[in-house]
Amino acid sequence: MPRRESPLDPGDGALLRFAGDLRALRERAGSPPYRQLALRAHCSAASLSVAAGGRRLPSLAVTLAYVQACGGDVREWRHRWQLLAAELAADAAARRRALDVGRAPYPGAAAFEAVDADRFFGREALLDRLVSVLAERRLVIVTGPSGAGKSSLVRAGLLTRLGWSPAAAAATGDGNGGGGGDGPGGGAERPRTGDGVPVALLTPGERPMEAYALALARLGQSAARAARDPSGPTAGDPVLVVDQGEQLRTRCRDAAERVRFLDALVALAACAPEGPPAGPAGAAQAGCRVVLVIRSDQSGPLFAEHPGLAEAARHAVVPVGRPAPVELRRAITEPALRAGCTVEGALLAVLISTAAYQPGGLSLVSAALAATWRRRSGNALTLAGFQATGGFEGALARAAETLYDGLEIADRMLVRAVFLRLGAELLDGSPLGAGGGTAAAVALGGGPTAGGDGTAGEVAAGEVAGGDEGARTPLWRAEFDGPGVPEILERLVRARLVVVDGETVELSHYALPQAWPRLRGWLVEGRGALSELRGLTTAARGWAGAGRDPELLYRGARLEQLMRRVADGELAATGIERAFLAASARAAAADRRRAQRQQLTVAGVAAASGALLALAGGSRIRRAWRW
Repeated sequence: MPRRESPLDPGDGALLRFAGDLRALRERAGSPPYRQLALRAHCSAASLSVAAGGRRLPSLAVTLAYVQACGGDVREWRHRWQLLAAELAADAAARRRALDVGRAPYPGAAAFEAVDADRFFGREALLDRLVSVLAERRLVIVTGPSGAGKSSLVRAGLLTRLGWSPAAAAATGDGNGGGGGDGPGGGAERPRTGDGVPVALLTPGERPMEAYALALARLGQSAARAARDPSGPTAGDPVLVVDQGEQLRTRCRDAAERVRFLDALVALAACAPEGPPAGPAGAAQAGCRVVLVIRSDQSGPLFAEHPGLAEAARHAVVPVGRPAPVELRRAITEPALRAGCTVEGALLAVLISTAAYQPGGLSLVSAALAATWRRRSGNALTLAGFQATGGFEGALARAAETLYDGLEIADRMLVRAVFLRLGAELLDGSPLGAGGGTAAAVALGGGPTAGGDGTAGEVAAGEVAGGDEGARTPLWRAEFDGPGVPEILERLVRARLVVVDGETVELSHYALPQAWPRLRGWLVEGRGALSELRGLTTAARGWAGAGRDPELLYRGARLEQLMRRVADGELAATGIERAFLAASARAAAADRRRAQRQQLTVAGVAAASGALLALAGGSRIRRAWRW
């Protein structure tokens, strides 16, 4: 008697079902022994047994030999094998991507964290300046436009320079360095001790004083332990890092708490190292230094609100701008080299020349490289892999659609209105024109550079970026002050879709309208509305500049149509535009009342005239009767 076949492993996976169906096919053929089956199939018995084992996918040749020997439909099983092979390959790719997330040399669109210090390159000179200023000053302001890499500089650069290491974080249970920053009340992370100074990192959130108290307490405990342990490493002044300081204005609604928080930072930095107050908090305040990271569009209003902060940070502001091409090159190539990979010259040229002209290019490059890493060819990141991910366009579209899918209906209307205003200037430009996408496709990995060398890619990208500089005009931040619009704008900034710099707002990349089909559809469908929006903006500014001359106000059908579109959320009017529309509505209402009064007056005069005529006619009739 032949040996009984081992049962299949428990489960209901596709591979197990495939093996079970092979066994059922053999049973219908009379359950011939594998030696006899091998003679029919001209294949080894061991290979046939493994094919029905359910542990791995057999080759197509072995599968078809098994099926033919059992009298099965070869064409049907060929199709089944192909589908199963594709499914298993997709599962393997997904598992590989999941494993690559932890090992990838690029963090994607997110900021570098402290544990990413070994792959943070290109900002060495700026980091040297920050460390130097912090050594001389007790309160340092790090500022720059959104997407410039401020958080990465502080988290992956400064924390490491101060002596923190990933091993220290693991010992204190301090994960990735990004912990509490996004919660409802901000967050304070455990102090970093490692081999250097005690450091605490917090983000203000909605309740900055709570985050401050927690950070100070933990920092104080760490400083107190260092003071009690003379055998430990020599530690410098404790450092409190406040990241995303713009949250003081964008998330904290309590102006009084905001002032108390800034007062506390200024007082903490001004506290002399000699004679600190008793207790753990006092240990932290002993010579503590403060680093405040804030977006440039919020630094001016914050300084105006708190002059003491501006005074304390005088000559201690470290601006963070776009990286130079040589810095971008290091940021792209060095992490790959550390991971044992290389970056193809053509891909490097496209990335550097294109990102150098984009306000949000840094995070976009990182996101595109993270996707390209998952499609690398051996140990090389190639232009072909970059193109296969969709290039910059693919990264932009994925980020935009992910954000949009997570919004409520009302917020989606606001997002549409914001993008319509930002994209209004592009309607007559190349991205949406008859041939505007061609040059962009070359630079973004969809055109002739697919088989070209690095020089060709660099030239193409440079032509697109350089030619677009004149077409894209940043808008003023004041144009986004409608109800709910500032909050939506903040979400777009955090998603790296919009960049704010000082008082201006613009798209993070000129290719966004071409890359995101939803936005492209909005712009095409909304041409009429955008034309009206541009006219409204021009009229409102002219009205304000002319001392709010009532003769310049809108009236009639044009006013009614604009009022309806603003009420329906199709257009997001700015403060001056809303004032212009309100004044126009009041003037139109006054005109209607004046017209009604005139009509009533005319009607009254007509009635009085009729009455007089009637009286006069009656008098003549009476006189005629007398005669």
